[in-house]
Amino acid sequence: SGDMSPYLYAVMSAMNFAVGVTIVYSGVRMILGDLIPAFQGIATKIIPNAIPAVDCAVFFTYAPTAVVLGFLSSFIGGIIGMLILGAVGGVLIIPGLVPHFFCGATAGIYGNATGGRRGAAVGAFLNGLAITFLPALALPVLGQLGFQNTTFGDADFAVMGLVLGNAYEWVGMAGIYGIVAIAALVLIIPNFIKTKGKVINYVEEE
Repeated sequence: SGDMSPYLYAVMSAMNFAVGVTIVYSGVRMILGDLIPAFQGIATKIIPNAIPAVDCAVFFTYAPTAVVLGFLSSFIGGIIGMLILGAVGGVLIIPGLVPHFFCGATAGIYGNATGGRRGAAVGAFLNGLAITFLPALALPVLGQLGFQNTTFGDADFAVMGLVLGNAYEWVGMAGIYGIVAIAALVLIIPNFIKTKGKVINYVEEE
């Protein structure tokens, strides 16, 4: 807090955080109210039956209490994970507020929907541990690729980094390009396959 009173500093920090969350909620409402309806032109003219991909923050307005619980639980998990890494002599992954807020809050929302308060707390806590330990495990792999001391806050990045990095030792760079190409095809080909079932949230026009 420097020269400022610690109590005043705590209050100011809380207010800054509250304002930031309010801005996020305003952006979410703008996405839901304006951008998604505007996407209907693309869904009807260019890519039939397309569904817009939105950020995880669109769920925040549906369970605001789970958002806060998920963020706090995830952040606590990140701190505990950092202390464990320090105790075993590993690389310290300092908890970042952004990944713990967005990923932790989303884990809290899904955990709350499936397991109530306990699910929200436990799910977000495990997310905090995951985004602490997985980047630490991925650091050696990134070093081999020329990205020493570089990491990322989300667990999916670390998982894919570990998979591709370890695969590099077995199949080489050409094999990595092949894996990436196959993954791209897996994502693209289903768009051209017609299925009998209707997708979630699909509204048939009259």
